[in-house]
Amino acid sequence: MAFRTGSGAPWGKLCMSLGCALTAGLAIFAVPASSQTKPAVLRIGTSRSMLGDGQAKKEKGAMETLKEFIKEETGMDNDILPQKDWREVAEKMAKKDLHLGVFQGYEFAWAREKYPELKPLALAINVYRYPVAHVVTLKESPAKDFKGLQGQTVAIPATGQHFLRLFLEREAETNGKSLEAFLGKVTTPETPEEALDELVTGKVQAVVADRASLDSYKRRKPGRFNKLKEVVHSQPFPPVVIAYYNQVLDTFTLMGFSKGVLEASKKEKGETILTLFRLSGFETPQEDFAKVLADTRKNYPPPDEGKKEVSKKQ
Repeated sequence: MAFRTGSGAPWGKLCMSLGCALTAGLAIFAVPASSQTKPAVLRIGTSRSMLGDGQAKKEKGAMETLKEFIKEETGMDNDILPQKDWREVAEKMAKKDLHLGVFQGYEFAWAREKYPELKPLALAINVYRYPVAHVVTLKESPAKDFKGLQGQTVAIPATGQHFLRLFLEREAETNGKSLEAFLGKVTTPETPEEALDELVTGKVQAVVADRASLDSYKRRKPGRFNKLKEVVHSQPFPPVVIAYYNQVLDTFTLMGFSKGVLEASKKEKGETILTLFRLSGFETPQEDFAKVLADTRKNYPPPDEGKKEVSKKQ
């Protein structure tokens, strides 16, 4: 079973050496010192849950570990502040109410349209740089494309990978219905492995997952994996983005934060954070990042402000 996606990155290996990252950082952050301030507390806004709904206790612990890691790397006290949505994060960053923002990749693509001075500081990677949503069923399923899933039960793992639901929602819209109206039922197992097990045992008829999750399932349970087939997959999405707004933070704070996340896999607490958030590492944006953002804006435009956002049930 062949799965196609964008460029890959080996597990735990960052795309750039620290030296190259710092050189790039010096160029990126070269802004007049007079326009920068070093805050007493680093305020970091998030647009939505990073671990998935139903995992509030686990997420609270993960956020505390992350705050401790940031403190160790930058020497700064910090607050991680959940916001209403990506629009609020971008707006508060532009107003200097937030110093950094964490966006789902497609949200960052949307926010850049209105706030072009938003810049990516680091990308949160789960093995593959640009995640792709793959919808799989059992090989004996008659479904040959997304339309063939109408009325069936589909599992979306509750891992905080919100692009999975976005892909399904937009596919349903092309068939003239909301996701809930198109499918018979949507379930949210806690992990991709649990979702795929439910598919093999007949509890659901399809699962949407990223390639890294499918690769892991193939390694752990090859017999079950061989019972699956892909019916449709998405284009590559941008990964989760840690962003800053031009000239809001001082150069050394940005550099310290960048250095810390890029070296996360080399430190015990950093490895803990990566494990908690299901990541393999952080990377600096590559040359093709702009194209992935542009393709995302073109094919997955943001909903009108009066319309429902991507569901937060995942």
